[in-house]
Amino acid sequence: MELIWHHLPPDVAPDTRLLPGLHLLLDEGDSAKHRLLPWLAGVQNPPAPGQVQCGDWQGGTQAYRAQAMAVPLTDCDPQQPVADWLTALQQRWPDWDGTAWQQHVAGFALEPHLEKAWWQLSTGTQRKFWQAAALASGAAITLIDAPDAGLDRASIEYLGQALDALADQIAQAERPRWILVAHHDTLPGVQWDEVVQLPTDTNC
Repeated sequence: MELIWHHLPPDVAPDTRLLPGLHLLLDEGDSAKHRLLPWLAGVQNPPAPGQVQCGDWQGGTQAYRAQAMAVPLTDCDPQQPVADWLTALQQRWPDWDGTAWQQHVAGFALEPHLEKAWWQLSTGTQRKFWQAAALASGAAITLIDAPDAGLDRASIEYLGQALDALADQIAQAERPRWILVAHHDTLPGVQWDEVVQLPTDTNC
């Protein structure tokens, strides 16, 4: 089973086939990803004849979107308590890993914020919650944009460790999973299964 995209605009991404694993979308120009990620999340369709497909899931369909989780999670209600948001996510993702969630909460030092509402959280803390949720979700296609944005050094170090650990889990898991991280750098210390170089001479 592979995650495939092909015939996309040449200034966005080359034809790519990815086995399950931890993959970096290296966007040194920090622009091509803004067009690519909505296509990989299934919320937009690429211009014809471009296609995105993961196994039997065709990009842009409800079946595909049901497998994809993208960070940042911009649909959060500012008034919603974090606890209610968490409950909704646990119900949304059948492969949610509660043990991993607790590990990420500890690793990102999120315990003091679990009883707050979203509007009470700083941008950095919101991003930590989003990334903790994405990693724990079990979503077959997990997209993380700008992974270190708004994070302190300790959280960036933890994120790298968490990504590496998740890559090891994916390699041993029965259910395939793709973690795609879009960033302008390689995140030192992270062992990527594949690095997809996105074009830098784009007019996005």
